[in-house]
Parts: sequence; structure tokens; C-alpha cells
Amino acid sequence: MQTTEMMGDRIVGRMRLLLATSAMLIVYVDPSEPDDSFVVTFLTLLLYVLYSVAFLSPVLHGALRLSVKFEHWIDLLWCAVLMALSHGSSTIFFGFLFFIILAASFRAGYDAGVQVVVASTVLFLLIGFATAPQWREVEWNLFLLRAISLVVIGYMIALWGGTEMLSARRLALLKDLTSLSNPRFGIDHTIGLMMERLRSFYDAESCLYVSADPASNGYTLRRTSTSGSEPIARPAPLADGLTHMLLALPASYAMVYFGKVPVWARWSGRRADAYTYDCVNRARVEANPDESEKFAALLDAESFVTVPVFAHGQTLGRLFLTARQRGAFHEPDIDFLLQVVTHIMPVIDNIRLVDRLASDAANEERRRIARDIHDSVIQPYIGLQIGLGALRQQCASSTPQLRESVERLLQMTDVGIKDLRRYVLRLKTSDQHEDSLLAAVQRFTAKFSEATGIQVQVESEGNTAINDRLAAEVFQMVAEGLSNVRRHTRASRAMIGLACRNGHLALRIENDGGGDPSVGPFTPRSIAERAQAVGGHVRVDQNGNGVTRVTVDIPL
Repeated sequence: MQTTEMMGDRIVGRMRLLLATSAMLIVYVDPSEPDDSFVVTFLTLLLYVLYSVAFLSPVLHGALRLSVKFEHWIDLLWCAVLMALSHGSSTIFFGFLFFIILAASFRAGYDAGVQVVVASTVLFLLIGFATAPQWREVEWNLFLLRAISLVVIGYMIALWGGTEMLSARRLALLKDLTSLSNPRFGIDHTIGLMMERLRSFYDAESCLYVSADPASNGYTLRRTSTSGSEPIARPAPLADGLTHMLLALPASYAMVYFGKVPVWARWSGRRADAYTYDCVNRARVEANPDESEKFAALLDAESFVTVPVFAHGQTLGRLFLTARQRGAFHEPDIDFLLQVVTHIMPVIDNIRLVDRLASDAANEERRRIARDIHDSVIQPYIGLQIGLGALRQQCASSTPQLRESVERLLQMTDVGIKDLRRYVLRLKTSDQHEDSLLAAVQRFTAKFSEATGIQVQVESEGNTAINDRLAAEVFQMVAEGLSNVRRHTRASRAMIGLACRNGHLALRIENDGGGDPSVGPFTPRSIAERAQAVGGHVRVDQNGNGVTRVTVDIPL
């Protein structure tokens, strides 16, 4: 399937070939324009045609794209040579410059387009002056008009192309943010990923989200930055004093802080340059410049943009993007960020609803299990305890060994009943899951080693704190993997590895051998099904010594 970029490459390549071929035919049919250098001009155009054909070739296109990152600069060099060979001030290849500006602007953006406009104008003027036989023979009206039109029309093309590219990037970002809405990751992980995508889109230093926390009647702070290793952005409680400073702006106000005014431009008395906008009344408002400078100092930023976060007619918090360089944000960014907030808040609400439904269902399931354990396990245990107590009285005159055996059985039932009651109590009263996946795995492997004699080593890399439901699936994979080690191998040692890096969670389960080397590696069906359900995949490796390694990769 062709991407938009690939289609753009093909269109530019075909237009380049059409221009080069047409110019070569025109020069061949009517060589009067480049009269004294016809052969050199024709050969140059022929080489340019071959260059254009190479970019359209499926075989050579990829290699050329890897070696030539900025095709418009190469085209500009070709055009400069052609203008120098055809009397620069009145060259017939002047129109090629607009093609180059158009290609640069719509493929590389506004900055690249403006750079090509400036370079094209400078080259046109230099070549025109350098190739003019005498100053009096230069058609100054035509020469200067061409230079001015190149600047004016070229700038308009660059502005148009940059706007189109920015719109395409913004649409791609909105689509990307929608694709991140997976309930299995939970609210915190989803918000963190969205913040990281937004920060990356603006190439910002950090992205901060201050939001109200109904549970504590306070505020929390989420943060992603260029220095952060994980984009989860878990909420941290925010002190009252810091909350007051971060939310000092009126709830409906947005602000872009461009940076400190340069020293040479402070004649008006302004030290900071900022734009404040009322999102409710849709109008610019005058604000105290000192206030924006205080914000910048608080955020440790040279420039920033902040917008309120609205949902269901209420203000839920405030979003910040900060940068280390001046002028990183502009006024239109306020409208776009408000669109982003409007776009993602319903998505987050849906995830929150699914999470609440899942939590309610889990709580109900725990209560049901607690009732079943009480009715079908604890009660028979109590009956067994009563029966053993009666047996102890009957064996009062029996041998000491028999009395000790009965006493030991009574103690075991007493411990079992207490453990079951504690377990049932936790099921009924606890609304929290395991504090972390790593801690749950370590507790399970310790009990597994005690029960089976197989020593299990647990290794962890990165921050493995993930959503509870995803952690539960991974925990079950660990349990199933160790069960396979116990049932299908004679291994004395096993290893569990957990790693979270590059947006993926990797689970590794391996043993120290003891399996049958003649049996090829097989994929555990239950582990594979669980991995597939959360969007991951399983790989099984086995060496000649019977050592088996199961690797599960889950994208986050």
C-alpha cells in the first residue's frame, strides 16, 4: 500500500522528468536561446533527464533517497548550472525555480521553502550579474521584476506548502491519539502516551497536565519530558502552594509565552512577549507581562503554551507544553491544543467507564468467590476440625505416636482455616490489586520454589509498573510457564525476566535444561492465547541441551 509520502515522491519525480524532458526537446528544436553553449546545455539537460529517471526507478529510488535527503537542493544546483549556461538574467530555465520551491515547501515544510526561496533569489542575482556581458545590455526591468516575483510568489508558495504540511501532521496526530485508546492499558498509561505524543509533535522539552483529583479533593501532576525513560506519567499529588501557582490564570484563559524580548527591542518597556486568549469568549485579552514571566520561571522554560482542559462544561485542569528555545509556540497552537483536548477527553471518558465497569465486575467476582470459599471450603474444614477433635478424645488412651499425629492434623486444619478466613476477608474488603507486577511475581516464585524445590531467579529491567488488568495477564503467563517447567522438564533452576523498554514489555521464562532434546520447541497454547489477547506474540527457543526459553513481547 502506497503512503502519502510515497505518492508525493512519485508526483514530484514525474513532474521533474516532464520538465527536464520538455526543456531538452525545446533546446534541441530551437537552440537559439543558449546559442553559444548549445552542446554543453543539451548534455546537461540529458544528464538531468537521466537523474530524473533514476528517481522514478523502483530499484534505484530507495538507494537515492537514503543518500540524498534534500532533493530540492540537488535540483537547485542543476538549475543553477542551466541558468549559467543560458545567460542568467534572461534564462529560459527561470520557471524551474518555482518547481523547486513548490517541491521543497510541500515536502519539507515552510522553513525549507523559505530557505530555497532565499537561495534561489541569491543564485539568480549572482548568475545574472556574473553572466551579463555588459551592464548596459542587461534588461534591468525584466531582471529585477523576475527577482521580485521570485521572492513574493516563492514566499507565498512556501507559506501555502508549510500550512498544508502542518495540517497533515495535525490530522495524523489526532489519528494517532485515537489509536492509543486501549482500555487494557488503563487511564494513567493512556494519558501518559497521549502526552508524550503531543510533546514529541511539538519537539517540546516537557508536557505537564495538572488535573483535579476527586478522591483527595486536591490536584495531581502528570509529566513527560525528553529526559524521561517511561511515558507512563503517573499522577503525583501536587502541593497546595504549587497548585495555586500553576493554576494562577483564570480557568478559561490560554496563554502562549514567546520568550523574553531581546535587549535591542526593549525600547517599548516590555521585557516579555506573550499572548493571552479567553477560550470562552473567543477573544484576546490583555494580561500582565510579569505574570507570564513568572510562569516561565516556575516552569524553567524559555517559552511555553498552556490551555485549560474542559469536559462536560467543567474545567478539569490545565495542560502545559514547555521548550528551551524562544518562539517555539505560536498563537494558532492554542486552537489546535483545544481541539486535541476536545478530541481526546471523550476517549479518556470511555476508558474510565470501561475501567470502572471492569473494577465493579472484579469486585463482584471477588465477593462471589469469597462466598463460595466460605460455603464450600471453610465449612467442610470446620467439620473436619470438629471430627479430629472428637478423635483426639477417643485416642486419649492410645499410643503417643497416634495422639501426636492427630494433634498435628488439628494444628494443620486450624492454620488452614485461619489462612482461608484471612483470604476471604481480603477478597471482601480490598479494592486494590497487587502493588506491582514485580512484587507479585517475586511472592509467587518464592512459594513455587518452596513447594517444588525448583529455584527460580527473578530479574527486572526498567519500570514494570503497568495497568492492573495487563499485569494480571502477565502474572498468569508466569504461573503457566513455571507450571510447564515443573510438569514437562527435570530442571532444577528456572529464570523469570521482566523488561520494559522502547514501549514494549518483554517476559522471559527459561529453565536450565532437563527436557527431552529430541522434542522440538513448541509454543504453549495458553500463554500464546493470552499474549495474543493483549496484542503480543510468543517466541520459543531451544538449544541442544534441552534448555527452553519462552519470550513474550507485548506492545505498550
